[in-house]
Amino acid sequence: MTLKYFNNLAYEEIGEENDETILFLHTKLLDKWIWIKQREGYENYFKDYHCIFLDLPNHGDSISEEEFSINKSSIEISEFINHIINNKGIEMVNIVSLGLGGSIAIEILNKNPHFIDNLIISGPEIADYKESEPNSVVNELAKVQSEYLNEKSDMFITKAYLRYFGISKEHYNDVERILDIPIKQEKKIAFESLNYTIPESLKDNKDIIEKDNILIIYGTKEDLNCTKSAIDLKNIFINAKLVEIIKGNHLWNIIDPDLFNTIISNFIRDHHIEDNSRINILE
Repeated sequence: MTLKYFNNLAYEEIGEENDETILFLHTKLLDKWIWIKQREGYENYFKDYHCIFLDLPNHGDSISEEEFSINKSSIEISEFINHIINNKGIEMVNIVSLGLGGSIAIEILNKNPHFIDNLIISGPEIADYKESEPNSVVNELAKVQSEYLNEKSDMFITKAYLRYFGISKEHYNDVERILDIPIKQEKKIAFESLNYTIPESLKDNKDIIEKDNILIIYGTKEDLNCTKSAIDLKNIFINAKLVEIIKGNHLWNIIDPDLFNTIISNFIRDHHIEDNSRINILE
């Protein structure tokens, strides 16, 4: 696939001839490569769709001199969605998101609900309140991490990330790209991700919170914040579907792509979630 740009946003796409569009938004610190199994499964699961794999601002090939923020990212990606909608002559797009990508998708939904058809949020990270940045847990952890990792090799750090994400060493070179992110920028991305709170304006918008085209997913091997965040989101989006992936971790789209692709494609097509021994549907 050819790397393309819209302003500073880098993306790859497949199935451009199709009208119905799926925009994939990745989790923090990684980039569009994490959708490799969805690209490989295109013919079996997504061949009727135009699939766009985007690098979030300040990630991957979406290089920006400005500081990262979820708000700024939602504005830039909304402009990209508007461009796609106008260029293709369609009304809206579907969004599939992981982690930080889900927080950005929620912001887009709040500001431009008419842009989004189906919304899938996996491994959400939602905070109860926003910390003061100078005194945040993220900053304290970054200090400890910096002191510890300064003594470690790039290979050690990359292998640690592979273990953290639960993925195999075949993705070593992809994960190693995290080391190219400046420490200051990495801290800002982590702070934004771990301190995202749901806008009050969204909670008060009946048309949004009663949507039935939202799927929320979490894995039992993700950290407890993802589980709590998923349940909290379900309490806000009262008609959303909530699915638990047994033994699923944050990047289950890579580890168990057939299950991921089946659930995502079925939900986008007709909101059907096929019964499976690996999932619990918690409605």
